[in-house]
Amino acid sequence: MSTYEDLLDISQQLRNIQRSLYLLAWDERTYMPEGAVEGRSESKAELSQLYHKKLTSEKTKKIIDELNKESVQAELDEVQKAAVREMTRDFERKYKVPDELIKEMSKVSTKAQSAWEKARENSDFDLFLPHLEKHVELKKEVAEYIGYENEPYDAFVDEYEPGFTADKIESIFEPMKKDLSSMATEIFSKELEPGEDVFEGKTFSVEKQKQFCKSLAEELGYDYKHGRLDDAVHPFTMGMDDDVRITNRYNEENLKSLFSLTHETGHALYEQGLPSDWYGHPLGRRISMGYHESQSRLWENFVGRSKEFIDYIFPKLCDEFSSLQENTKEGFYKRINRVKPTFIRVEADEVTYNLHIALRFDIELGLFRDEIEPEETKTVWENKMDEYLDIVPEDPANGVLQDIHWSAGQFGYFPTYALGNLYAAQIYDTVEQELDGLREQIADGNFDELRNWLKENIHEHGRKYKAEEMTKRLTGEGLDPGYHIEHLSEKYGPIYEL
Repeated sequence: MSTYEDLLDISQQLRNIQRSLYLLAWDERTYMPEGAVEGRSESKAELSQLYHKKLTSEKTKKIIDELNKESVQAELDEVQKAAVREMTRDFERKYKVPDELIKEMSKVSTKAQSAWEKARENSDFDLFLPHLEKHVELKKEVAEYIGYENEPYDAFVDEYEPGFTADKIESIFEPMKKDLSSMATEIFSKELEPGEDVFEGKTFSVEKQKQFCKSLAEELGYDYKHGRLDDAVHPFTMGMDDDVRITNRYNEENLKSLFSLTHETGHALYEQGLPSDWYGHPLGRRISMGYHESQSRLWENFVGRSKEFIDYIFPKLCDEFSSLQENTKEGFYKRINRVKPTFIRVEADEVTYNLHIALRFDIELGLFRDEIEPEETKTVWENKMDEYLDIVPEDPANGVLQDIHWSAGQFGYFPTYALGNLYAAQIYDTVEQELDGLREQIADGNFDELRNWLKENIHEHGRKYKAEEMTKRLTGEGLDPGYHIEHLSEKYGPIYEL
């Protein structure tokens, strides 16, 4: 067996462990009984340590060192070089981190997520604070082992969006915040509530919503032979290769479940669109979390909240929910696209969403720059909400406790949500230029061409290309936040008479 084949064999073994970890995590966030937290934390910790040991073993190091020799590189093709590059990156990010630290972080994460659920349910920040403090402490330690370009937070930005740093994100976010704040202020000054009261005073059967969402995911292209749809407190997509699962949440007072469903289906289509020949291969996974988010936001906002999609789906909704029959497609479209300050990120409109992300980025950056202490996050959160959106949450459940990410130790993840919106706008602009009649297809309920374009141009390449290179290949230029602002102006200008 050649050295390169040895590398592929290790990659496959790592993938098998990761599949098990994902399944345990999915169960933990869906159906795991409360009393199983301690045992689950031990199981996941052992598997996490096993994964880390295999990835950072001397055998793996020897193989990677050999494959990175100039003479060996000269004999590799493009795919092989990319595979070696990505495995080398994975190895180097983990090699210096002690096994015991990996195991400890896994245990802390499992217990923290259980504590977060209770804290959120009771709106009690103090229940979660010790776990947040421990996560930040451990992550700072990890950053020193991994190394970073300029500051500790860079180690985690690079984990989720390879090649990015805190400074780079700041350079994107600062002008973006000004543009979005200006647009939001102008919209708020109109004191308009466009659209009709399509939800007020009505109820929408949760069971019917579940059935409708299940069918909708399939229409968009989700493959239930290799996935399933379940309930969760916080919607998420989890899995890989031939087992990619989505979750959703429902409220009988509205139909927000439709848009969280299109969002999670976008994530799932990316995972299911990865080439099956690369299951277990170093390249058989997403480019970055920003690119993953671009796919979910593209399906949620550019498709799901478009006039054309509402043209297609509204008659179906009226058949299912008779109370909507007194409303119009135009009224429904404007209602679901209202711009209004909200405490909850996942319920935010397109104009204010990235301001929610900027808030979280500010806090994470402050935590890792030692400018904010964990115990101060609740107050800083409230102050930032007041600054960015002119509202202050009445309780932690609607503020600092609303997201699961910090309980899972996922610092550096939040900025990718905003980057995903920026990528999505730029990618969709290209798609519209290349696919004639795309809007008409969506209005007819035909999503095949769009899905296939995304699969052929993004998904099937796995992580062969880095995010910046992929953006240039797709659009002819690097990431440009201007596309996002232009999209919002074109969409919300007519709605709010800007």
